[in-house]
Amino acid sequence: MPVAFGNYDVHEPIGSGGMATVHRAQRREGAEETRAARAEIALKRLRPELTALPDFVQAFLDEARLARNLRHANIAQTYDFGIVDGTYYIAMELVRGPTLARVLASCTAHKTEMPLPIALHLLAQVCDALEYAHSLSDPSGVPLGIVHRDVSPSNIIVSEGGAAKLIDFGIAKAATSHVRTKTGFIKGKFGYVAPEYLVGAEKRVDARADLFATGVVAFEMLTGRRLFQTQNDIETLERVRRLPIEAPSKWRAVPPQLDEVVLTALQRDPARRWQRAGAMRSAIDKVALAVGDIPTNEDVAAWVRGVAAPRPEDTSDASAVSIEISLIEARPFGENVLGAASSRRRTTLAVGLLALAALAAVVIALLA
Repeated sequence: MPVAFGNYDVHEPIGSGGMATVHRAQRREGAEETRAARAEIALKRLRPELTALPDFVQAFLDEARLARNLRHANIAQTYDFGIVDGTYYIAMELVRGPTLARVLASCTAHKTEMPLPIALHLLAQVCDALEYAHSLSDPSGVPLGIVHRDVSPSNIIVSEGGAAKLIDFGIAKAATSHVRTKTGFIKGKFGYVAPEYLVGAEKRVDARADLFATGVVAFEMLTGRRLFQTQNDIETLERVRRLPIEAPSKWRAVPPQLDEVVLTALQRDPARRWQRAGAMRSAIDKVALAVGDIPTNEDVAAWVRGVAAPRPEDTSDASAVSIEISLIEARPFGENVLGAASSRRRTTLAVGLLALAALAAVVIALLA
């Protein structure tokens, strides 16, 4: 049975993290509402024990205010936020469909490749979402300076309608944010962070960091292989910093123009990358025209249903369609961390989780 929470009827949980929980919910009858809000939503609530910690509350509110400004077909929408009986909440669009991470895992499990036109279609939509977010200004025309900082397959949902939806602006950087990242901390998943993070250049991180992450996502979509991510965080960061980056065509037959698109996004020097998501999108469009097979969202949806559908040999739930909670990481980093790798010091990780869009911290203590 649903539980009343303010103007919402709260149903089953659909995700949980170290800072928040997310439930399926619906607007209660008789409450004033928009047509969109009457549909099922994802109700995210800050854990009660964190309401006494001002930084966590402020980060949660920053996320809500930022996300409320985002109105784009390829970004999950935020409808409402507030506080009920001391509990802070955000009411968000419930995007039904698998994450791109789940789709790629299904491709690997079934030994199949994502069709090139499908990959280009989804990448173009991710670029559209980023171009919109990066270019957004407040009502007075002042740029908001939004940087997502956690573009990764687990934060891209392929909706039941076949559209890519970028989620989780919980650790986004924006000029309006009140909580600042501590010097020497990395926000985002290590396998997708831009190299400029690794020199402690937090103030220098801008929208081009999201394009580097998009390049990593593109490489993985095209090749079915992880680019930087390993089981060891130190090794992953070393790979981000130094690994020679090979063209996707080494692993799969793709047009040379597509190699150029991906390798430009993956330039370690931000000045040599794509400078805008819109420019990357335009380059992807040219490749798509050369390939000559332009899918619709309906085509994408049909393919995803096929690859994500359970097969007789499956024992996993890789086809489950629901909003998913991504791991958001914020970990200290410095030259001493890389030095620890060479000296083979042991690393102890304390991992903090965030559901869909909040700030979390994971502290790495290096032990001699």
